[in-house]
Amino acid sequence: MPEPKILKRGKIFQRIVQQDFEEKTKGGGVFRESYISFRNYKAVRKKHGRIDIFVRDKEDSIAILEIKATDWDKIKARNLRRNIYRHQKQLFDYVYKYLDVDNLKATYGIIYPAPPSKKGLREHIKDITENDYSFPAYWYTELNENFDVSMLEE
Repeated sequence: MPEPKILKRGKIFQRIVQQDFEEKTKGGGVFRESYISFRNYKAVRKKHGRIDIFVRDKEDSIAILEIKATDWDKIKARNLRRNIYRHQKQLFDYVYKYLDVDNLKATYGIIYPAPPSKKGLREHIKDITENDYSFPAYWYTELNENFDVSMLEE
């Protein structure tokens, strides 16, 4: 059975971003697919997770970046908030574990491939992510000028 396109797209995007971070940081405390256990953290019902990009920059400080290959122009308006909620839920499960259990300071965000082209949608997403859910959304096309979204369509 062939892999669904949406899953394939996500894997391709994740690999591109993770390799880019590794190359630009030359290791430097940046880890991909970092395992996280929730065994001692009862606020999360799952047993473990996997952080897409985990940065340990100081003894008391970390950064968590999740990578989502969402094509916002293809998301129906009625599903927009639900998708963002799911993304932030995963992100904050990781963040709160490090804040609450490990007593570390955390910087965090989610990296998406490109801003939507539909008029006003980028601002609407920014409003939801920053004002309703308190996390920044980054557009990879703005972080890496050599990235072309068509790379995700194999």
